Amino acid sequence: MTDWTSEEGITEEEKIYYYRKAGQIGYEVLHTVKDMIKPGVPIIDICESAEKMILDKGAEGFGFPTNVSINNIAAHYTSPFGDENVIPDSGSIKLDIGVHVNGYIADTAVTVILSEELKDLQKAAEEGFNAGMEIIQAGTLPSMVGGRIEETITGFGYRPIRELTGHKLGRFTLHGDKRLPSVSSPFDPAEAALEVGEAYALETFATTGSGSIHEIKGSRYIYMLLPRRIAIRNPVSRKIYSTIYKKYKTLPFAERWLSSYDQFNRARVRFAIRELLSNGGAIVYPTLADEKGSYVAQYEHTFVITENDGVIITTKPPFKFEIPESLSENGSEKKSTTSDEE
Repeated sequence: MTDWTSEEGITEEEKIYYYRKAGQIGYEVLHTVKDMIKPGVPIIDICESAEKMILDKGAEGFGFPTNVSINNIAAHYTSPFGDENVIPDSGSIKLDIGVHVNGYIADTAVTVILSEELKDLQKAAEEGFNAGMEIIQAGTLPSMVGGRIEETITGFGYRPIRELTGHKLGRFTLHGDKRLPSVSSPFDPAEAALEVGEAYALETFATTGSGSIHEIKGSRYIYMLLPRRIAIRNPVSRKIYSTIYKKYKTLPFAERWLSSYDQFNRARVRFAIRELLSNGGAIVYPTLADEKGSYVAQYEHTFVITENDGVIITTKPPFKFEIPESLSENGSEKKSTTSDEE
């Protein structure tokens, strides 16, 4: 099995470029598609518009399926095939998108508020992010970031969601071996600090609810292959597995994407996914929510810790960076991408 996560032959300069290109695409798509979030708009239209735009702008694929999470739903809701749900007249709507360029991911999210009384909730999530981001550099301990985030969000009268954390990114790896919590934690002398060369998605969630999430039963629409070989008996399931592996590798995928293939009807896709789960070949990202009647806001950006340029937030403007000479045409033509869009 190919190790898609390998960075062999990729220079540090190239890696930073891939992260920045993915980040620019992520920003542009997020801030275009968020304007679609209005009462009555089908959620599936938002998901499919974002995903089409990501590819149209030159990304090689998705960091994960587009999430549109409403009110108390905090994460992992993407439209299933034939989704009939629409944006409600009021509440808090989280739009979370993922982009990858050569496996390097941009993960970014914003909350659209449709109720004036929830504006402070949106601000709490954003200011919690800013407070955590202020202290991030090589050597920062994740627990320090969590403490700053929790203090800021609770200062607004809300709670952070303890189970949802920021996460280290890697090539074709959405959740690496380090986390950035949104709550304070006891001192741990073995805690690993952030290091130069690492990339993370820092995401903050503020809630009017309990600050703890649960799975919504019957709402599993996102899955991810695990990097291991498994035996699949059913020939159609083998074909679906092969399609997932070639197309999405070790990044999360939506059941909806597979159901859109002419040769795979929904029943076959669901059977294949059940077989993958039972054989230990995949995991599920269930839809997660706080208590009923609560509201959740989210804010997220991706950053890279570099040797020479410090911390770069890849999903925020301005976008001014050159294509490395090693990647430019004939190894000589230097192109640049420049945008000051706010």
